[in-house]
Amino acid sequence: MEVVFKSIYARACMGAGLAVLSGLRAFIPVGFLALYSRLEFRSAPILAGTAFAFLLKTWVIILLLVLAVAELLLDKVLLVSRTRDQIMQPIKIVLGGMVFAAAMAPDGWIAMTVSGVLGLVIAGLADHVRRSMRPAAAPRGKGETTPIILISIYEDLLVLIATLLFVLVPLIGALVACFLGLLFYRLRRKRRRKHKGLRILKG
Repeated sequence: MEVVFKSIYARACMGAGLAVLSGLRAFIPVGFLALYSRLEFRSAPILAGTAFAFLLKTWVIILLLVLAVAELLLDKVLLVSRTRDQIMQPIKIVLGGMVFAAAMAPDGWIAMTVSGVLGLVIAGLADHVRRSMRPAAAPRGKGETTPIILISIYEDLLVLIATLLFVLVPLIGALVACFLGLLFYRLRRKRRRKHKGLRILKG
C-alpha cells in the first residue's frame, strides 16, 4: 500500500487536485505541499534535490503560510473584490502550475514540465468556474454581503480540508479535477443556451 501512495500516479492525482485548489486559494496548496514535504508526510513528494528544493526552506514555508492567511482575510473584503480578482488571477494560475510541477518533481523534467502546463490550465479553469458561480459582490446591504462572505468561508474550509485529503488519499485529487471539468462543461452549455435564447429574441 505504501508503494501505491509513493507512485507517480498518486503524485499526479494529488498534483491535479492541488492545482484545482490553487484556482480557489493561491497560496494554501503550495504552502502546505512544501510543509508536508518538509515533514515527509504520507505521499507528499520528496522535493530535496529537485528544482523545487527551495520550497523546503523554513522562511519560504512561513512566507507562503503568511500570504495564505492574508489571502483568506482579503477575500472577505468585498469593496476590493474586482481589483483583488484581477491581481490574484495570474498568481493563482502560476502557482497552480507550480504546485502540480512540484508534486511531479521527483519524476524528472519531462513529467514536471508537462504537469506544470496542465497545472496552469487546471488552475485557470478553477478560477474561472469560481468567479462564474459566485454572486456579484455589490455590498449594498447586510443581506447581500453575508452570503458572499459565507461562500468565501466555505471555500476556505474546502481548500484546507481537501489539501489534507489529497495527501492522505491522492485519488480524490483526480476526482476533483474531473468534477471541475464537468462544472466547466455545464457552465459553457448554460452560457451557450443563454446566448442562443438572446439571439432568438433579437431575431
